[in-house]
Amino acid sequence: MIDLLGKIENTLDRGLGVFFPKAEARRRIQRLALAEIRAEIRDKYERSGSYALYAAAKTTRLTGSWRPVNANVNDIITGSWDTTTARIRQLIRDFPYFKRATNIMVDYSVGGGILFRSAIRDANNKLNRVLNQKIDDAFHFWADEADFCKQLHFYEMMALAKRQDMETGNFLLVKTHSADKGRFLPFALRMYEPDWLMTSLDSIDYRGNGGKIRIQRGIEYNYDTGETLAYHFQDPDAWNSKSGIRIPKSDIIHGFETLRPGQRMGISPYVAGVLLAGDLQSIIESELDASKMASKWLAIVETDAMAASQIGRGTKVENGTRIESLENAIIDYLRPGEKITLSSNPRPGDNFAPFVKLILTMLSVTTGAPYELLSGNYEGMNFSTSNTVRKDFAHELKPICMRHIRQFCLPSSYGFYDAAVLNGKLDLPKYFTTPYAYLKMEWQPPGMESIVPLQETKAYIDQMSAGIRSPQEFVKARGRNLEDVLNEIAEAREMAEERDLDFNQKPGTAAANNPAALGASDTGKGGKEE
Repeated sequence: MIDLLGKIENTLDRGLGVFFPKAEARRRIQRLALAEIRAEIRDKYERSGSYALYAAAKTTRLTGSWRPVNANVNDIITGSWDTTTARIRQLIRDFPYFKRATNIMVDYSVGGGILFRSAIRDANNKLNRVLNQKIDDAFHFWADEADFCKQLHFYEMMALAKRQDMETGNFLLVKTHSADKGRFLPFALRMYEPDWLMTSLDSIDYRGNGGKIRIQRGIEYNYDTGETLAYHFQDPDAWNSKSGIRIPKSDIIHGFETLRPGQRMGISPYVAGVLLAGDLQSIIESELDASKMASKWLAIVETDAMAASQIGRGTKVENGTRIESLENAIIDYLRPGEKITLSSNPRPGDNFAPFVKLILTMLSVTTGAPYELLSGNYEGMNFSTSNTVRKDFAHELKPICMRHIRQFCLPSSYGFYDAAVLNGKLDLPKYFTTPYAYLKMEWQPPGMESIVPLQETKAYIDQMSAGIRSPQEFVKARGRNLEDVLNEIAEAREMAEERDLDFNQKPGTAAANNPAALGASDTGKGGKEE
């Protein structure tokens, strides 16, 4: 472009010089100066190998081989899903830290279940306890048999869905109905693995609805709008069959983390740490093998006459190799020219543990599990660091739990409500015309108990007294429901009175009301943690 511009300028200058020679000369001098500036700019960008305005986009000697794929998100996931999922599953089976990370994320986000509770309010905006209790009882009856295959409780299915989410990036449930007359409700859920989605239809030009319907990784969608329409599964009970089953989107519960607009399928959050975890597993195994081999050699005898030194010695032969043993409290006299060197085993080296800690810290960032929980190493932690890790992890869990509530809990419960009303298990007038009045509910994720209950409780009491924090918030942080707690307290008081016990008796020691004296602080005399 610069060369073409120069030719045009030369032509204009020649035409101008016919009538104004001095003006032509001035223009040529100015153009020579401008050409030097242009040449400098051209050399600068040619040396960088790129005309990019961002340094991150420049191609240099060090970044020349770095050419990442920047394609459609669904094409990237579809092309990588099988291999990455197989590797992640293998690491979860064989690599202790990936298995530990999965258990941590499932236990802390779902645990024994994100607990359901109806929260319908009456005209006075007060909880309708009678109706809520009826709905809670019906839900608990249904939860016992929510699994179509009669294997898992509803809360166990919830945890398995989260585990699938960590392993594969997706969880899939099919809303179905059972013909079993012994069920509380015919509505049930059946769990499918993402592997069952058919890939054989991806190459077929699906011309339904004027050619606007396409299929990718077994997911049927509208090409113009991106709306998912149906899922095509290979029948898990007939793997040899080429035919599959098509299930409408309305009967599917599909959960995954959306990373880019238009994404129709998820991928495991572990994907960024797969290669790193595989390398660490290989290094640990190699180091263990090398340590075992090094520890087998106790001593080495050096001699100038190998044949003569072996005469008369008690030896044994293994695999053609002469082996000698050294017993306890033995003093041996060496022949002339012989010297014994005791073998030392320097493995693992001093840098091995810090190296593993660095890699585990990187895997902690990838998996979301705190390093201390992932590694089981609490060395050097005190109250401040423990509390910081706990609060950071609790904050990280909030969007994870909320996504599971939106993608698993709510769609499942809507099916329960519909079936319970249709089958006469719940009497909810005008439910199908105004359902939202009845679909008010709470889902309580598992909480975390305080690491210093006395100190935090006193702080919460002060905040509640000041009106800046509610008792509900405090109780929910522990994974409980305030109404349950109050009912338990009332019941406990009643049992104490029946036994002539003073339920409100407080400890008589001054230390009971002084957190610092009990070591609640990690600084100062008497409160320092080692």
